[in-house]
Amino acid sequence: MLIHSVRAPIGRAVCRLAVLTAVFVAVGVPLQAGAWTPDKGKTYLKFSANLFKSDANFNAAGDSIDPFEDFPDQYAKFRDENLSLYFEHGLTSKLAVFGSFTHKDIEQSLKNAFFEISAGNKDFTDFELGVRYQLTEGPNVWAVAFTAKLPYLYDEDDDIPLGNGQEDYEVRGLYGRGLGKGFYAGAELAYRFRTEDPSDEVRFLGEFGWRYKRFYARTKLDVIRAVDDIDGGTNFGNPLINPSFDLTRVELTAGVSIHKNWFLEYTFTDTLDGKNTADGFNNQWALVVSF
Repeated sequence: MLIHSVRAPIGRAVCRLAVLTAVFVAVGVPLQAGAWTPDKGKTYLKFSANLFKSDANFNAAGDSIDPFEDFPDQYAKFRDENLSLYFEHGLTSKLAVFGSFTHKDIEQSLKNAFFEISAGNKDFTDFELGVRYQLTEGPNVWAVAFTAKLPYLYDEDDDIPLGNGQEDYEVRGLYGRGLGKGFYAGAELAYRFRTEDPSDEVRFLGEFGWRYKRFYARTKLDVIRAVDDIDGGTNFGNPLINPSFDLTRVELTAGVSIHKNWFLEYTFTDTLDGKNTADGFNNQWALVVSF
């Protein structure tokens, strides 16, 4: 019989997709989602490589559980390596289309006193397509967006599934404001309708950013809350696709302009708390271009 140790859900000392955040265009930072839309005919592309690692899971009560914390030679680990493309294109001065495509390589591994096993899967996962309409000009920028998450690029019946195989539809309100001297702030509130078994979700995103010459930085708080009650254990195959979960993450990004409209970014994302999902962290390296 395994004795599960419990640790309180706290943030780590250093604070990450995607996922994807707003960047204020008026100070010269590359545009990426948020309330601002690109000019007509302008395109934004972000190519990113991500590595997510987890050796603990949040249960339905919100406790982070590592079943082998007291056994250094034993473990239960989850790894998600993925390559992602995010795009955004201005159809008019106020209307933009956006989306993301991700190829994942995931592995769940377990080693205890009796055996050692691992299983994985790799393929494209859910992709997202959306439209965003900017309602107002500055200094207070308001926008609305609609996004569809679609599961048509993988087999939901795989032993280690890459997604839950169901469609999601999201309505989002967005706000942004330039604060002067290279600073900006943004906030977003969304309701995600999830078909069939998964619980609907309320989502909040808050962001603060800054730019100086060739360099820029931003931080983001990303909150997801399930509408329905959370019960049941974590999916051993893929703890990131449970039907009902809560999640709070904090993200820190640093970027630099390397040539005209080309940028390099590094993002670290840490999990602050959650319920019925993986407790882990993500490292992301990205190449960004706008034209």
